[in-house]
Amino acid sequence: MMKLNILVLGCGSIGKRHIRNLISMKVGGITVCDPDSGKLDYVKKEFSIEVFSGIEEALNSKTYDAAFVCTPPATHVANALLLLEKGVNCFIEKPLSHDIGGIDDLIEKASNMRKVVLVGYTLRFSPILIKIKKMLDERAIGNILSLKASVGYYLPYWRPSEDYRKGYGAKKDMGGGIVLDASHEIDYVRHLVGEVEEVFAVCRKLSKLEIDTEDYAEITMRHSNGAYSQIHLDYLQSNYRRSCEIIGDKGMLIWDINERNFRKYSLNDKEYHTFYEGLNADVNEMYMQETKHFLQCIAGNEKPIIDLVEGRRIQEIIMKIKESSDKKCFLSV
Repeated sequence: MMKLNILVLGCGSIGKRHIRNLISMKVGGITVCDPDSGKLDYVKKEFSIEVFSGIEEALNSKTYDAAFVCTPPATHVANALLLLEKGVNCFIEKPLSHDIGGIDDLIEKASNMRKVVLVGYTLRFSPILIKIKKMLDERAIGNILSLKASVGYYLPYWRPSEDYRKGYGAKKDMGGGIVLDASHEIDYVRHLVGEVEEVFAVCRKLSKLEIDTEDYAEITMRHSNGAYSQIHLDYLQSNYRRSCEIIGDKGMLIWDINERNFRKYSLNDKEYHTFYEGLNADVNEMYMQETKHFLQCIAGNEKPIIDLVEGRRIQEIIMKIKESSDKKCFLSV
């Protein structure tokens, strides 16, 4: 593997995960940037790597080959533009941003600089999701008619080492809220079922959590093939749950992400067949595969599975979901 100088912007929970993975992969030199002195002190002590409090200071210190943007969503575009201006390839954690503003400039800049930008929707690297996608493409359950996806977890439990009230998830101006925070579901549902043409949503704050964002969302999407999907998202459930059910005209697939398996039911044999990810499967392996994919893209061996154009499309759908909830009507996307 080629040796690279890599900058990690933001060392919260996901930033630390990327740091650990990059170190384990022995990719080269790693530098970290975060305005939080406490987080920087921890990272410096834990990993013995160079740290900076400001992005300009970090960028002026040396030349970087790649960067991982793990800052709050509202800062993603501005940070990525600075990095691209310096000729740095970018991995941007999901969601791409908190709105559409500046994304077209980002796309143009990346094209002009001929740099790789990958948007980090990690579930795309789930072995089970990959298997389900293959089965759907092979029409294992016939034509897709509907899909129901769900994810929920109590916000204070998401990042237990941090005060949830200070995290971006609690703050609208930082790009928080369950729709943006759990946009993995929006991405993978579109990936499995097909392009989204119309949305209707109810996004509300139902709890007494000290946040100024929505903690609950029910989303209906109409896809280009005529199928419908429903997505439930929340910051409310005391026990983490994530699942997906897909109904076709010849059977159904049921994915229980907690149990790391999925079941296929066919109208022909009228029984369930269970496929297991494996009891010893490591959740972190998805993140490792995602990083390896990014590095292969930089090397020119692969193309980003979610580039800026794809990231922008997901962002468009997210914004229409929020607009639909405000206007209380179906909207074309």
